[in-house]
Amino acid sequence: MADELSQQVALYRKYRPQSPDEVIGQEHVVRALVGAVREGRLSHAFLFCGPRGTGKTSTARILAKMVNCEHGPTAEPCGICEQCLRIRDGSHLDVVEIDAASHGGVDDARELRERAPTAPAMGREKVYIIDEAQRLSREAFDALLKVLEEPPPGVRFVLATTEPHKMPATIVGRTQRFDFRRIGTEVLADLLQRIAKEEGIALTREAAELMARHSEGSARDAESLLDQSAVLGGADITEAIVQSLIGAPEEDVQGELADAVAVQDTKAVFEIVDRLVQSGQDLRHLTGQILGHFRDLMLVRSAPEEQAVLDVTPERHSRLAAQAAKFTMTELSRIVSLLLVAQTDLRWTTSPRLTVELALVRGTIPEADETPAGLAARIERLERLAGVEDSRVRSPKVEGARSAEPSVPLRETVDHLAAPASSPGEPVDRTVDVDRAQANIDSGPGQPHAPRASSLDVAAIRRSWQQLLDRLQDQKKMILYANLSSATPASYDGTTLELAFPPGRKWAVDKVQKKEEELRQVFSDVFGVAPRLLCVLRDEVPGVMVIDEDPPATPTEAVARLKEEFGAEIEEGSP
Repeated sequence: MADELSQQVALYRKYRPQSPDEVIGQEHVVRALVGAVREGRLSHAFLFCGPRGTGKTSTARILAKMVNCEHGPTAEPCGICEQCLRIRDGSHLDVVEIDAASHGGVDDARELRERAPTAPAMGREKVYIIDEAQRLSREAFDALLKVLEEPPPGVRFVLATTEPHKMPATIVGRTQRFDFRRIGTEVLADLLQRIAKEEGIALTREAAELMARHSEGSARDAESLLDQSAVLGGADITEAIVQSLIGAPEEDVQGELADAVAVQDTKAVFEIVDRLVQSGQDLRHLTGQILGHFRDLMLVRSAPEEQAVLDVTPERHSRLAAQAAKFTMTELSRIVSLLLVAQTDLRWTTSPRLTVELALVRGTIPEADETPAGLAARIERLERLAGVEDSRVRSPKVEGARSAEPSVPLRETVDHLAAPASSPGEPVDRTVDVDRAQANIDSGPGQPHAPRASSLDVAAIRRSWQQLLDRLQDQKKMILYANLSSATPASYDGTTLELAFPPGRKWAVDKVQKKEEELRQVFSDVFGVAPRLLCVLRDEVPGVMVIDEDPPATPTEAVARLKEEFGAEIEEGSP
């Protein structure tokens, strides 16, 4: 048994790239090195910069093979000659790897300078690979500089660093610099699935992508995570196993939390945080995940058509874009700022849960924020309760769980459905609709069935919203589907479902009002009930002007209009 354990090799070591074509995500580096070898213009010193686990040291070893292979110098080392095999095993006398973190003193640098001019012992050239080069002392850099200024023949240097800004300019100027990039999620997921297949492990695509995202572009971290997951899940690794291993909240939970913030539902925020804490989530890691989600929303909100801004799948980008439409850029920026402060405070606070909850509550309720924007929001609320009207039309705040105070009918209405209130303070009776935003958030494998009518609440409606949108799409109700892009279920009392739209989205309310009965019928098909549907516009952020105007129709909406109004059909092959 002991012999079997001693023979186990970590996956990141077992599947380390051994040739140029095995290096992933760094095509620009490989192409430059291969071209230099073929043209005989290889530099004497290189600076490999980039995040951990992106292939810097592996590429340096491959470079050593290129210059020492028995069939070389060659851009395609054979990998089977004695030179290549010794470099692979780390036993080559002329390929020296130095860890600057533990051997970065001036004595080590002087020894290197003295040994460099000596002839190679067994290969064609000497190759010195200095890892974490930024850790060298100032005296060591001075000693190394002399060697780089007057390099001995047959000697090459590769300096690898994760912090190039700490490298002296005198050193950088005497090397060829190559910047290694973080490896894309899709590329890493493909690599993990190839390794899993070689190891006889059944790895789902969802699990592979989750590991890739958590590794933040590091192949070594991703392979280590696969190794750990194989120990936990055996030969069958699912997304749930990876989540339990890394302690990350599911994406739909992050979306559920963002929806609660969008409609200012503080009760739901506390419940979600409590659920995550009770499931064993680390609050510091949890805050980072939530912050990352809101950052993604901010990026998508600023550039909805530029999918390259985020390294995510098209399906996830669609969900993010739908949810981002529920916020203004000002709102998202304020929430991200609050979470950044909370993340910093978590380093020293003795009450981490309270720190996270306070940041989310301030993000949910602008009035709880001590910034000038929060103060302006409180003044606005006092004016509203006192009956003081501004010169411009205001929309009410959706109180969500905080619905104890009286509701003032300051909402925008649709003329043909609105009836005058019978008495002051009595809400106007009107009905509205749905949106595809929440739908996209909860989409994906493992989606729960719609809840029973008897146990239906607003949280359950949010989680199952995708089923409603799927039904609308299946029934070709594209006008409803296309226009329900920014509403969020805000509250449900058993008879009335309140849907909140961001400020400036009255045009979406107007368009779906005409199809009220169709929507209620589909809602009944999915959830078993057909409640009254009440649409409201959320308050705008104080100091931010919101223009309520009808934007250009989306392609989906344009096609739906043509079909519905003119009976048009799209021919096969049409653009």
